[in-house]
Amino acid sequence: MKLHDVSLSVHNGMIAYPGNPRTEIKAVSRIPKASSNVSRITLGSHAGTHVDARKHVETGADGVDAIPLTRLYGKSRVLDVQAVDFGEGIRPEHLKKAKIRRGDIVLLKTKNSSTGYGTFRKDFVYLTEEGAAWLAKKGVRTVGIDYLSVQKFRTGYCAAHCVLLKKGIPIFEGLDLSKVRPGSYLFAGLPLKIKGCDGAPARVILIE
Repeated sequence: MKLHDVSLSVHNGMIAYPGNPRTEIKAVSRIPKASSNVSRITLGSHAGTHVDARKHVETGADGVDAIPLTRLYGKSRVLDVQAVDFGEGIRPEHLKKAKIRRGDIVLLKTKNSSTGYGTFRKDFVYLTEEGAAWLAKKGVRTVGIDYLSVQKFRTGYCAAHCVLLKKGIPIFEGLDLSKVRPGSYLFAGLPLKIKGCDGAPARVILIE
């Protein structure tokens, strides 16, 4: 058994989606002046590797704490869609050869994995509405992608987010798939259990 940590490390200065809160980790008490080391962590609900809940796109909808655990654990497929160029979107034709089955957790490995998360790039590869609808129709359990958003930068409306989230399909964003080969894995992604929140940071591992 091999474990792959596909989560981003949370740290001061980490990139954030434009308009989202910046992450800050600040010492509150430190040894030897205090009896223990304690820090204050300030971050957005969509910082780093995180999960989008339906409430992200629909006021009054269920928050991240209501996502069924069955959506956060199970058989997954890392799909190689690195043929899609920067600034372009993943469409159904890019997914059809993958033989996706109902109940799969689908993780999209794109060219984003080759650039990492050092600086934010607006032309990241995204999932089109048509691609999202195709995955939803196939009955996937959960969708993940290797950048801070599943949809095109500054779309102006919720696009792929709405297609998936309004059908109860949670979205993992900010995955680090750079060292993971396409293929089948056991997926475990547990967000912080923040009551009624629109999303939450998560630790995600793939078990090979």
